[in-house]
Amino acid sequence: MFRSALACVSKPTGLTAGPMMNQKRGVPILIGNVGSDVKEFETKNGKMRATFPLATSNRYKDKEGNTLEQTSWHRIALGSTLAERAMRIIQKGAVVQVEGSIRYYTFTNKDGVEVNGSEINGSSFQVLSFPKRKTDEEGQDEDHTAEINTENS
Repeated sequence: MFRSALACVSKPTGLTAGPMMNQKRGVPILIGNVGSDVKEFETKNGKMRATFPLATSNRYKDKEGNTLEQTSWHRIALGSTLAERAMRIIQKGAVVQVEGSIRYYTFTNKDGVEVNGSEINGSSFQVLSFPKRKTDEEGQDEDHTAEINTENS
């Protein structure tokens, strides 16, 4: 049985002007599965950041009618207060919705090769469901869901 949980952490995001006042423009919203536990680190400026991989999937049919699935991995980065809360709430296997902005970057790796990358700088996240965890030796699962509401300060 699927029970969803809500853990909402957000910052206000801008709304567009005009007739579609309630729609946001150019803001990626991803829903996917967390691939590993959140990793926290300190930047050169002394600010806390947290990152985790998020897998999103797209199902489609090929010419023969076979259902295929394409999975994309996204690097999610959260700053300061969001990073601290993510460390407490998000874990591998959770289904998470992340909203933010896309940041593209280039760096030179240890072999001298220039590498291009991108990440989603999260401005808010919601945990839609928590992973199940083992409760006894028989391997029965316990649904590890809880309702958590937090606001970003």
